Amino acid sequence: MIKKEARFKQKLAETQMRALRAQMNPHFIFNSLNSIENFIMQNEKRQASDYLNKFSRLIRSILDSSMNELVPLSRDMEALQLYIDLEQLRFNHKFIYRVQVEPSLLHGDYRVPSLLIQPYVENAVVHGLANSNREDLYLAVNIVLEDDHIKYTIEDNGIGREKSGEYRRYNKPHHNSVGLKISEDRIVMYNQTQGINGHAVITDLFDKNGIAAGTRVEIKIRAN
Repeated sequence: MIKKEARFKQKLAETQMRALRAQMNPHFIFNSLNSIENFIMQNEKRQASDYLNKFSRLIRSILDSSMNELVPLSRDMEALQLYIDLEQLRFNHKFIYRVQVEPSLLHGDYRVPSLLIQPYVENAVVHGLANSNREDLYLAVNIVLEDDHIKYTIEDNGIGREKSGEYRRYNKPHHNSVGLKISEDRIVMYNQTQGINGHAVITDLFDKNGIAAGTRVEIKIRAN
């Protein structure tokens, strides 16, 4: 029993380190630096400075969070906001971001695994919204307290998973969503440590004509 618990803790620590590496992945850093360079080349110094400031704050937040298994939910939301700000600058404010967090979660002493939903948000932006030509694009994040659980809902009205998959197969045939797999592992393992089962539930959204109209991701973790 002791050996089994030790192996589980080791696996949990390894998953947390993999999560940190995924959040600091070279593609994200390259895209961020490329965006800064583009702003400079276009002589948009204020935007370049703003982007660089947010980028450095996000990297600091990720590194600080890596030192702790859990972080205050309010601080985690600040890091997520920085990431969203960077993506909105990168994609020229192509989409609207709406976030709603139950006040008791922000003002209470609730702690969560850091940037747990960031890969799902990133997936919505990069694969769902960035490839859409709609003019009313949105990304919505809703976080509520349900009994003794924290429920995250991430919703977008992008091109949907099927078209996104076709796009990736055509443009990035060797691309794998490592970040999503790691997040799924983190959700499952974190809930296991709390004595419950739980994973991400992904729903494809359609309009009244049956046309793909985005994606919804729902995640529940034990409130801590």
